[in-house]
Amino acid sequence: MTQKLKDKELDIAIALTEGLVAGIAKGQDWYKIVGTYVDAPLCWAISTGAESKHRSIDTLSKSDAAISRIGSGSHIMAYVLADQQGWLNNNNNKTATGEPFDFTVLNNFKAMRDAVNDLSSDFFMWETFTTKPYHDSGEVKRIGQITPPWPAFLFAAHTDLLESSNSDQIKQAILAIQKATELFIDQKENESVERIMSILDYPEQDVRSWFKTVHYAADPTLVSRQAIQVTVSTLIKAGVIERPGPAPEDVCDLKVAHLGD
Repeated sequence: MTQKLKDKELDIAIALTEGLVAGIAKGQDWYKIVGTYVDAPLCWAISTGAESKHRSIDTLSKSDAAISRIGSGSHIMAYVLADQQGWLNNNNNKTATGEPFDFTVLNNFKAMRDAVNDLSSDFFMWETFTTKPYHDSGEVKRIGQITPPWPAFLFAAHTDLLESSNSDQIKQAILAIQKATELFIDQKENESVERIMSILDYPEQDVRSWFKTVHYAADPTLVSRQAIQVTVSTLIKAGVIERPGPAPEDVCDLKVAHLGD
């Protein structure tokens, strides 16, 4: 997504918070965060193989985590898990490399599912409702879930637009998207449920359960200062970015967005 911004294939993108913050911290200076799309956190399911010895999160310390790529959500969330479990600061819970887990990079979701079933990896983490069909079928086993302390999706825009008179148009576009999401939520009892079912082929009950978890930002131009700070702190712990990391003012364009608590 950020590469498409760089190539100017996109003017505005909606992407995972941790990915956008990490990109800017690592020198991707062609975009800035300009707002919040979904301010509820993304829920990540923790899954193992159908015949895995692991029955709970408790036994995952020092195990092998299948991830899509270094710096991805599946990689970063492993550190959120380790942090919440108290494994980051305990040498007894670290591998020979000094990390809470060994990591196997597998590039895609299917390869991660295959890895936990052939036991070359112990677990993986992926968005709950995307993974649920494979839990329901018995292909993989759900042993827990985790939510990060930051909003799921933010808006980002190319800096060329932000440095021109087009910044007002960016704000108008974000507000227009907000109106569309309000309509989407207003129709969640019928039309929106049917639309998701037809596009994603999800069972009706799963779609209705998803609607209970999602929350779009009431003010899409507001970005939480604390959320950016927590994201930066987690990315540092994961070794994705170096200390001290960017300040909220460094990652946001304050002509469009405004920072709140």
